[in-house]
Amino acid sequence: MPASLVATALIAASLIALPQPGAAQSLRGSHASVSLMYRRAVRGGLDFYETSSDVKRAVIRGELVSLNGNAHYRIADIGMPYVRPETKAFVLDLAADYHRACGAPLVITSATRPIARRLANSSELSVHPTGMAVDLRKPAGRCRSWLRRRLLAAERRGVIEATEERHPPHFHVAVLPSRYEKIASARGKSASAGPSHGGR
Repeated sequence: MPASLVATALIAASLIALPQPGAAQSLRGSHASVSLMYRRAVRGGLDFYETSSDVKRAVIRGELVSLNGNAHYRIADIGMPYVRPETKAFVLDLAADYHRACGAPLVITSATRPIARRLANSSELSVHPTGMAVDLRKPAGRCRSWLRRRLLAAERRGVIEATEERHPPHFHVAVLPSRYEKIASARGKSASAGPSHGGR
């Protein structure tokens, strides 16, 4: 991980208190939310992949897994449809419920994005380079309201940190290391393998 990123994270951490899981009451983005995601990634020992080659090696090692799409979700035209196993498990669960509620598949518009491909408008504390985050296309009408409610509920349980972005419009969702695994295990599921919705 670049020293500049570590220094930035430490400075940010010293300026704000770490929010407790479940504290968020909206999907409005904030520096506190961005810092929480980054600090959880660092504390979880996640790698921040520098290049596309680093991401591909992580896939070979099994650190990242492919989002292949299935009847419940589809992948937009993105170059690196890879995420951490617990992030994929969350996507599979969310997508199956979304499809049942809305009658259409959930759309993933971004997944792992290495540091070398960081977008100009993204934060230096972005966790996309770790594979813990995905971006979801923002639907319209009742489906947007359903997705907001579902993401807020997961955020209150401390499973994710989510923000509703407007430029371009999408939901940014980071699955916090270990949190989803614990909750999935309590339901008798294996987060690393994902729920039995297929499409792995």
